[in-house]
Amino acid sequence: MSRLEGKVAVVTGASRGIGRAIALELARAGADIVATARTESPRDDLPGTIHRTAEDVREMGRRALPYRADLTQAKDIDALAAKTLETFGKVDILVNNAAYTSKAIFASFWDMTPESWGRQMALNLNAPFLLCKAFAPAMREQGGGMIINITSGAAHTENGTMPGEGGEGPAYPASKAALDRLTLALAKELRPHGISIIGVDPGFTLTETAEMLAESKGYVVADANPMAFPASTVAYLAACPNPMWYTGKIIVSAEFVEEHLLAQGSESQGSPR
Repeated sequence: MSRLEGKVAVVTGASRGIGRAIALELARAGADIVATARTESPRDDLPGTIHRTAEDVREMGRRALPYRADLTQAKDIDALAAKTLETFGKVDILVNNAAYTSKAIFASFWDMTPESWGRQMALNLNAPFLLCKAFAPAMREQGGGMIINITSGAAHTENGTMPGEGGEGPAYPASKAALDRLTLALAKELRPHGISIIGVDPGFTLTETAEMLAESKGYVVADANPMAFPASTVAYLAACPNPMWYTGKIIVSAEFVEEHLLAQGSESQGSPR
């Protein structure tokens, strides 16, 4: 029996990048997947759609629901939760991965508009909160679940996490710092209901977007982590015997992979050392 057989995972931002990698890794471990994002049709500049992710999940023999949602809209989040529960009857894992990733994240304080600030906060912080509100009641009713918030080292470094000239402007790191604090705050309230909530920091990761921006931003792509690092970290956490070991913590995926996966083997599910 696969490690996550019978589990249902909702992954936001699952059309490409880290979200898609996480969705496929969870499916590989046996989970059925709700792949949600805004991209239903291929873009000219970037690959990936929610339907392509769903097709790949189904090829592994797992069920998949591609669902288009604008996570800055509360009504879309409520509809996503309703459709998930209607289709699968439950939700075991919520991965809040979607984030605002346009070039606007690099705007300085002087250049950033209030509208850009608001959009970044809406997707990076408000959406995870509303998604937790939408899915946690079902987890509580079924006796437990897991929430993974994909965060960033930009939350606590002066120049962000992207190597090269400059770094992220103020909105992205502020939103991720707030997401970290939300993770810690919710851990206390969710623990009595058997719901763990964990932050995963993927570090500088070679996503399609990072590769596209590499030349203009001076990234050295050889320094980037593979998307397999955060994906395998999330899959490990989802299948570990006691997720409460990690609830409220922020885990750096590259360090976690080295300690728990490379050292112990990718199938190890023992207690942390």
